[in-house]
Amino acid sequence: MLVVVAMVASVLGLGAAPASAAEKWNGGSTKYTTITNCPSIIWGSPYQEFGIGAFVSYWGDQQSDPITPVTGNTTYLNLYAMLVGSHCSTPKLFPRFVLPSGVEFDKTQRIRCFYTPPGPGTQREITLAAECPQWSNVSANGYYSSSQTGWSGGWPLPAGQNYMNGSAWEFWVPVRATSQQWGSQLTAELGIADGNAGPTLNLSVPFYTAPPPVTAPGAPTNVAANATSPTSAQVSFNPPANNGGAAINGYTARCESPTGGVTQTATGGGSPINVTGLSPNQTYACDVRATNNVGSGSWSNKTGNFNTPQATAAPGAPTSVVTNVVSATTSRVTFNPPANDGNSPITGYRAQCTSPNGGTSRTVDGTSSPITFTNLTPGKDYRCRVNARNAVGTGSYSAYSATVTQPATRPDRPTNVTATAATRTSAKVTFAPPAYNGGAAITSYRVQCASSNGGLTRTADGTTSPVTVTRLTAGKAYRCRVKATNAAGASAYSAYSARFNLPA
Repeated sequence: MLVVVAMVASVLGLGAAPASAAEKWNGGSTKYTTITNCPSIIWGSPYQEFGIGAFVSYWGDQQSDPITPVTGNTTYLNLYAMLVGSHCSTPKLFPRFVLPSGVEFDKTQRIRCFYTPPGPGTQREITLAAECPQWSNVSANGYYSSSQTGWSGGWPLPAGQNYMNGSAWEFWVPVRATSQQWGSQLTAELGIADGNAGPTLNLSVPFYTAPPPVTAPGAPTNVAANATSPTSAQVSFNPPANNGGAAINGYTARCESPTGGVTQTATGGGSPINVTGLSPNQTYACDVRATNNVGSGSWSNKTGNFNTPQATAAPGAPTSVVTNVVSATTSRVTFNPPANDGNSPITGYRAQCTSPNGGTSRTVDGTSSPITFTNLTPGKDYRCRVNARNAVGTGSYSAYSATVTQPATRPDRPTNVTATAATRTSAKVTFAPPAYNGGAAITSYRVQCASSNGGLTRTADGTTSPVTVTRLTAGKAYRCRVKATNAAGASAYSAYSARFNLPA
């Protein structure tokens, strides 16, 4: 019972970690060595008792939201060991700290050591380098050794008068999770030299960290750039070492000129990025920054200077020009870029479609294939050609495409409709052809005469004006209208003629 009380008192006596750490010590396992009580050996009635008690903990808060520490922040692995039994000689401690995957020692922070002398004594922090050495005394596999003369690389635990009120050591070891931890074990192995054949105490505590905060990413590295034409450059780079905790969703490359060239930027999903629109014959240097869902990080270091070459010539002619009919008034022109861009990027194209049989010629500009033409003349033949332009000028036109024919449309309706009585039961209807035949010859007309006072409605077909409509009702009033037909279909009916009366 006295041992348990002593250990609890020690726990309550732990010092507070720095304000930047979390809120409390989270305890792990507590273990004891077993020894033969030294006075009982001397007095002749040996018995077993606890020799050294130890426990392990870490500084954090498992109840807050989010919990602490946050992944990437420093906390402390704590090892506490105290003399609780009556040893015949002074024991020594030999600690080893074992970290799980994703946790590392934070060697930017000091290891802290605390000693409680026997007596009972008051705990104090040890700053003497030999008694609390730093990271040079932590081996690659986690063994921590002292440098004090006579301590044999360990830490002694002397007893008080009459073997009572033993001493204690406490070690704070800075650690940092590099990936989120959820129940992995921070372990302290405590080897003890005390004249007893006791095993090493293996002490562990489950470790929990909050996800790392998501921030903008770091800067890309190894950025290089070179001119690919008088007005473009290719920028290559490596992703940043730190993506900020979130996937990078894009990069921006920026090329600036100290000699007066135009600054340009371009975006892309990865390396390389092509930056266009630069000024020919200028000096440039480029940098890159990365973006995630939080925002954009800082710009990388700039590349070395490079020069864009002087543009030399207008581009050659586009090739493989093809015209495809889309509708009666629309065609689409496709083509391949010229084989020779004149050592300067193509900035645009001009397509021209002309008609050899009376259709309206059209010209349309575009930045790439295809280029679409509208308002072409239905029923007419067209052939098209394309030229390209760059910073130097405009190149020659390509060869014409094969000729295509825009399909005809329905004609406009006839005009100037006049109707008169021819006999008691027939009417003569005259009219003018449609102003526009839809691009195809008119093949027929249909005339419809309707009565406003009970006469029979009749129709008649013809190929030209006039058309006679028969079998009308004598003595009735009529008016007539006309529609035209070509290969594409029939027009709408014309307006009605003036009303007229058939004789009774």
